[in-house]
Amino acid sequence: MCTQEHLEAVEKAICDLQLGKRLTSIFYGDTHVQYAPVNLEDLLRFRSQIKACLAESTSRKRQVIFSTSKGAQ
Repeated sequence: MCTQEHLEAVEKAICDLQLGKRLTSIFYGDTHVQYAPVNLEDLLRFRSQIKACLAESTSRKRQVIFSTSKGAQ
């Protein structure tokens, strides 16, 4: 499941890469993951996937079904 925190972490990694940092790391709670040199295209693709996941999870519509009756038939 994608979260807003995942999106923010990837966007930070994109900024780091654009500022010239060739190694990037992402923190998830107590977990620290450092990635080897990455390229911008991979990070942009990953960001798009996270955004699509977030959009899907927030756009699900709740469907309510109900019926009525005027009494005995």
